[in-house]
Amino acid sequence: MYGNTGKIVQVDLNAGKVTFEALPESWYRAYIGGSGLAAKLFWERGCFKRDPLDPEAMLIFMNGPFAGLKLSGASRNSVAGCSPLTRHWGDSSCGGFFAPELRYCGLDGLVITGRAENPSLLFIADDSVQILDASEYWGRGAEETNRDLKERFGKDVRTLVIGPAAEHLVKYAVILNEGHHATGRAGFGALMGSKNLKAILVKASKKEMSLADPETYEELRKDLNERIKGALASDVLRENGTAANLMGGVYSGDVPVKNWTSNFWEEAADALTGGTLTEKYLTRRSACAYCNIACKRVVEVKEGPYAVPEGPGPEYETIVAFGTLIGSIDLAATCKAGRLCNDLGIDTISAGGSIAWAMEAFERGDLTLEETGGIALNWGDMDTVIDVIIPKISSRDGALGNLLAEGSLAAARKLGKGLDYTVHSKGMEAPMHDPRGGGYGMALTYAVSARGACHVCDPMLFIEMGARYYPEIGFDFIMEPKTEENKAEAAVTAVALGAIENSACFCQFADAEVSIPNWLTLFNAVAGYGWDANDMMRAGRRVFYLKRLINHRYGLTALDDALTPRMLEPGKGGEAEGSQVDLEKMKARFYELMEIDPVRGIPTRKALEDCGMAEEAAVVWK
Repeated sequence: MYGNTGKIVQVDLNAGKVTFEALPESWYRAYIGGSGLAAKLFWERGCFKRDPLDPEAMLIFMNGPFAGLKLSGASRNSVAGCSPLTRHWGDSSCGGFFAPELRYCGLDGLVITGRAENPSLLFIADDSVQILDASEYWGRGAEETNRDLKERFGKDVRTLVIGPAAEHLVKYAVILNEGHHATGRAGFGALMGSKNLKAILVKASKKEMSLADPETYEELRKDLNERIKGALASDVLRENGTAANLMGGVYSGDVPVKNWTSNFWEEAADALTGGTLTEKYLTRRSACAYCNIACKRVVEVKEGPYAVPEGPGPEYETIVAFGTLIGSIDLAATCKAGRLCNDLGIDTISAGGSIAWAMEAFERGDLTLEETGGIALNWGDMDTVIDVIIPKISSRDGALGNLLAEGSLAAARKLGKGLDYTVHSKGMEAPMHDPRGGGYGMALTYAVSARGACHVCDPMLFIEMGARYYPEIGFDFIMEPKTEENKAEAAVTAVALGAIENSACFCQFADAEVSIPNWLTLFNAVAGYGWDANDMMRAGRRVFYLKRLINHRYGLTALDDALTPRMLEPGKGGEAEGSQVDLEKMKARFYELMEIDPVRGIPTRKALEDCGMAEEAAVVWK
């Protein structure tokens, strides 16, 4: 095989057993790699009746075919399985340095089952895999654990670690590469914690890959790296990070305020934007492996109640989740909250969403002081958020910590109140882009995404911004954000391209400069797939379909392709005033175009067979 190695490691922590396996080459051509290949593996071998935290539940780490290339955007990998947060299919991706190192060890992925008797770690060095005791690291934060592991195993070892939140099975706990690049969504840190697995270490002695057409690839690599580095969007990201366009989002109504009760907070445009972060707190920029964009922030808050030492700074999602969403525009406090969540190992999107829901519940009287353990939950009270709420969530301390550690949907169900003002799809808290202001197409792709509300499962966000064009495959729609027109048609392209991108484990920022012909050259010159554009788009649709079939086996139907009442209310404030999404109209058209059964929510037998999925069709269309 080329690009991919065809080999994965299976680890049974119950038995302390490690085995190597070669996956069928046909799986790679059909499902690409990354989350797509993980979905195929899960479809074939996963158990659809187990609790997500059952010891035998599968925790899958999977590379894409480009891992290890010295190409901007190719450093990501996927983690997948049954989400502890949503209890159905989940996947999450992470940039950083783990994916290339795993590939250099000759591996495409890891499949971990069982539960170690004691806290443990995996140490992969080339073709050697050891299960080692990690008791001394249990209970430590991600930053300290990462630092100590590098002192013990060498500074060039690449790490995946969990924090205390994962050890306490917080349902949206994360896994961190190098202690700060986060697989942020769906709660796979909790799954890793349930297995008593504190860390995975990878160290390769060689940096080699086998490519199908090295000369063609190298020519494209040089061209792409230069284009990606010199692109205007890259300059903006490099200068001001992922929050660079927060100001524009504030005025369009894309930035949610106080649990989505408002679409406009003018002061936030200056207070929280990436330019302000650069001006006040940035000390240097950082990047994932081989990346020329360097969108990562390294910050320091030198003084005041929210002082933090130099270290990883907040991304856009964290800035909003611990900013306007919970009623604050204190950027220093956001920096500190983000750093705390990072060290404890908590997804800032789900944490911010859960806290925002609780603050509204408290304001309404649906959540009382008795039920919070005497803790007042007031909008914008960052002292309480940082000093009390986040630590309680991480350790599941008291009634409030246990309530919010489950996520907003489970909390509302347990409370018996507040379901109508939760903000999620399929149990996953929505990211910090409000479709009522940012674009109605996002509402549709939030709803139909297999893992739940998600802004990185597809490029719809960028399509509606006018930042993505695909004329080579006939995509020539002119997008107006606040309308349903052509959004279903755009979503058909978006979900296929998103599946391709996430299965290739490629960065959404870098792919702005990757055309359809460039994608084909990469897949064919690197992995030797021999695709044309139709083959590639069909593979993307196949991955999208398979994830829906997995959810079908968990009991999900078309009714689950939904948004909460709060998300469908008219927009409030600014340019989004009165803006209201007609989700059902877009969804019906999307189902028609994608040949999805409007009741069961799965592709028709014909659609599956046309995608080369006759065996899967036989399972779900008996």
